[in-house]
Amino acid sequence: MTNRKIKDFHKNRILYNCMTENVRNLCRIMLALNKTFPKQFYPKRITEWLSAYKENCTETNKLDAIDAYDYKLEQWCEEYGIDTQWCTEFVKRNSPSIRSPQNILVLVNNVKLALVQTCSEFGLGDKRLQELKAALEEEQPREPEKELAKFGLEYEFGSVGEVDYRRLVPEKKQKVNYADLKRGYEGLAALKAYQDSIIGG
Repeated sequence: MTNRKIKDFHKNRILYNCMTENVRNLCRIMLALNKTFPKQFYPKRITEWLSAYKENCTETNKLDAIDAYDYKLEQWCEEYGIDTQWCTEFVKRNSPSIRSPQNILVLVNNVKLALVQTCSEFGLGDKRLQELKAALEEEQPREPEKELAKFGLEYEFGSVGEVDYRRLVPEKKQKVNYADLKRGYEGLAALKAYQDSIIGG
């Protein structure tokens, strides 16, 4: 195995672990919802919750593309009383294999989104949010996806070999050199002169 392949495998392993832990934390939330509020979050409703989460992820990706997601997420968290510190402790407690602050933040934001969705779309008020958090503070299953099988939800994590971190790496923007800047300014100056001549004429 070449040095490049070793490096890629290591990065793919990190990404694979993050993806796995992200799914598991969502599974823990779904299990806690069913356990704490079984009359509202029965199996079919849990499936609807998961579908809604997938749709919300699609929408938040659009916000992220215009650098608006972080701001909106904080707004939502403030509106529904979602505490960043609590979410961070939840992730660190249940996903100890994730050590990078950046990767922890990704998982924390996904937990935040899940809780925001539960409050905004599934009617969880302050009192019941505290009950849910209390349930999530209890010892959680190490492999919660196995327990979700009873709802007909099955997860196949695949293997590290099926993951490619390079798909998530943003394209590098081409650097603009001095000559390009000069031509750009000259073009703007010419355009302004042309517009002035039309207005003046």
